[in-house]
Amino acid sequence: MKKFLILLVSIMMLLSLTLSFTACGEKGEGVIDYKTKTITVAYTDYEPMNYTEDGVLKGFDTELALMVFNALGYDVRFKLIDWSNKYNELSAGTVDCLWNGFTSNSEDDGTPRAELVNFSYNYMINKQCIVKKSGTPDIATSADFAGKTVAFESGSAAEDLVKDIEGANKKAVASQMDAIKEVNSGTSQYAIVDLLLASRICGKGNFTALALNEGFETSEEYYAIGFAKTEEGAALRDKVNIMLTAFSKTGQLEELAIKYGLEKAYIDLSEAK
Repeated sequence: MKKFLILLVSIMMLLSLTLSFTACGEKGEGVIDYKTKTITVAYTDYEPMNYTEDGVLKGFDTELALMVFNALGYDVRFKLIDWSNKYNELSAGTVDCLWNGFTSNSEDDGTPRAELVNFSYNYMINKQCIVKKSGTPDIATSADFAGKTVAFESGSAAEDLVKDIEGANKKAVASQMDAIKEVNSGTSQYAIVDLLLASRICGKGNFTALALNEGFETSEEYYAIGFAKTEEGAALRDKVNIMLTAFSKTGQLEELAIKYGLEKAYIDLSEAK
């Protein structure tokens, strides 16, 4: 009953937000109408956020996107994209949001991402880490990369970190999983990827030979959902923020985090404003 009441109040807030936004426009200007379309969510293959298992798309971000948009009354379609092309996809309208462990406190080509998209509340904490084969020497400082090949996903937060490394053979690939596979196959000695991904798969299954590098610290990062830098994008973001807060208050956000082993990384949004 408590969960139902919280969601009901959240939906009433959404109705109020939509009506107030509509009232601000003249002759229909500024009216946001996503009811007649399917919301398209952009993602890449990234366990435990979005990944395919037995032909079914799963993951924390996958399930949360479905929870949020279905509660808002929208159908959801997921589109696998080249992450380096994410802003073009968003501006062209081929996707409605970027929901795939998207680091909000990072830059692309020297421009803060917050200037490129409308971000939702931060909902997850992450760090970059180094993946290597067991027995490969640990990287302690950036200078240790000299003469080594390091793989990373093009357009990712890792690329922002790699740009300051000198003397390394920098190998940009299409996805974080591709970067990890580079190390697994021996075509790269190191890969820089999200810690939430690396800790999920290193030392397991087909990646038993891989290990996390010790002794190289990186700054905390925050995941958020990216929407178009438009009035429509901002309006959709506001609706999603209301639902994120509601699901946090009902405990459903925490339940989903526990399901995917992310209970220490998710952010409590019950008091978010």
